[in-house]
Amino acid sequence: MSLKFKCPKCDSEKLECCEDGPYISEITNIDDEGDFDYGPIEGSGSTVDGFQCAQCGYVLQDKEGNNLDMNKEVVEWIKKHCEQPEEYIDPRYLDDNTDK
Repeated sequence: MSLKFKCPKCDSEKLECCEDGPYISEITNIDDEGDFDYGPIEGSGSTVDGFQCAQCGYVLQDKEGNNLDMNKEVVEWIKKHCEQPEEYIDPRYLDDNTDK
């Protein structure tokens, strides 16, 4: 079952991953108003800088104020800070995981 993110600042459910570049995208069209149309975005060698709410920019951080940059850290943060649907069962509390 999927975990549900809910921003503590704005209640948005959209989480985004922020990465540093480099990114390359072909410009496919330029109109005379200065609007550019871009082709597919390609990236290589990027690293995760953090995770944030796509609506308001709230950054997920640990207790020390460091940005979370690992998927497992985000999972633990969501489990701790976001209410989950009734049907969600945290696998840490299943009978077959009590010895882990």
